[in-house]
Amino acid sequence: MKSINFPVPTTLGLALVLGFALSLSAQPVSVPAPAAPVPVAPKLKDVPKPAEPAAKIEGIPLARQNGGWLGLAVEGGHFVLRFYDKDKKPAKADMPRATARWQPANKPGDQRAVLNPAGDGKSLSAPQAVTPPLNFKVYLTLLDADENAAESFVADLRAL
Repeated sequence: MKSINFPVPTTLGLALVLGFALSLSAQPVSVPAPAAPVPVAPKLKDVPKPAEPAAKIEGIPLARQNGGWLGLAVEGGHFVLRFYDKDKKPAKADMPRATARWQPANKPGDQRAVLNPAGDGKSLSAPQAVTPPLNFKVYLTLLDADENAAESFVADLRAL
């Protein structure tokens, strides 16, 4: 018998191979999702500085002519006068002495005290006792090295 030369098996095989190849390419390809961006550490110049706490004057604040500040307080029954710079930060006492005069509510006449340098170099204090109630005005005079009046203030202790 003579074999028939029929191209069906070859064509059929070629069709199967092409169909299989096309079916593979037609399958959906899963593409990985883009990764989340990696956070970048901020540069030092971009980081805001923490706010400094507001400077606080202890006692009654008194503004000075030179731009500085004083803080008059009664601590332990005695006047304490602290010195501050223009930014309200503690500063070295620039006056060697001060005087205070007041009229207490429970005694007749004026009381007086001399405030001398304290051990910290940033304040003046008085050895004389101040008795309550603290509802009076204090007349304060700063004295320079020659004992001349350099500055004067009036502080109302009711503000304490």
